[in-house]
Amino acid sequence: MTNNPATLENLKTRIDEKMEQLRDQYGSDQLARVEEFVQVMTGAKREEPVSALQRPVLYFFPGLTDRAWHDAVPAWMARLEGAFPAIRRELDALLAGHAEFTPYVHGSDADYRSEKFKLGALSKDWTVYDLLEPAAESQCPETSRLIGALFRPEFGEPVTAQFSALRPGARIAPHCGIANFFLTAHMGLVHSDGCSIRVGAETRGWTEGKGFVFDDSFEHEVWHDGNDVRIVFLARFWHPELTDEEIESIGSLHECVIEAAGATEGAQREALMRLRGER
Repeated sequence: MTNNPATLENLKTRIDEKMEQLRDQYGSDQLARVEEFVQVMTGAKREEPVSALQRPVLYFFPGLTDRAWHDAVPAWMARLEGAFPAIRRELDALLAGHAEFTPYVHGSDADYRSEKFKLGALSKDWTVYDLLEPAAESQCPETSRLIGALFRPEFGEPVTAQFSALRPGARIAPHCGIANFFLTAHMGLVHSDGCSIRVGAETRGWTEGKGFVFDDSFEHEVWHDGNDVRIVFLARFWHPELTDEEIESIGSLHECVIEAAGATEGAQREALMRLRGER
């Protein structure tokens, strides 16, 4: 689909039309950074991240504080950590009931993900339980209520929320996330020695009941040299320096890409690279 020049022209037209709507809705003064973002997104302007280790797959939004680790954690982190006993109880009940954790490399994007993470399709080395699926409301009611209270569903936040499990011996290859306008929070739930994550140039481990925040648009990788499964709570949320108008605009522009290229990261990456003349 993305090999078709008409598709790329359609994408550019969709973006231009959407920006006209957004200017009418919010006014140009509120969209200065969005205008620059669109220039970078379409290839009209080149904007290089300050670090060679920051290489977002789809989008780079100029003007945000970009660092691999965000040690000034959000105010809600204390509440998340305080809820650790309740979250862990619900996770333990899931595990005791043999609730299904889905291989991360699956579905229509499996080939792309397999290459990106260097994991085989349907590999059980890395599996997740999606806390945004309807079943989670009944299986993990306290965790679901907490997610609703901590984040802003009116902005589609959290973008991702899950229990993420890694088996001993697993490796998730170095890779980068889709955009620098999201940050990722982890909280350790089931600890295992020998399991570490590198983001940028710094490597850390997990502690049960303690959280940290990082920018996954920086190169990161995970390895597990321990003997027991490692499970974390994971949530992806909007960068706190974005305004409401910018969040709404980014979401609307991403919908243009989905409409033109499809729902998978691989197809969107291909379309944007061709639009920018990188293919």
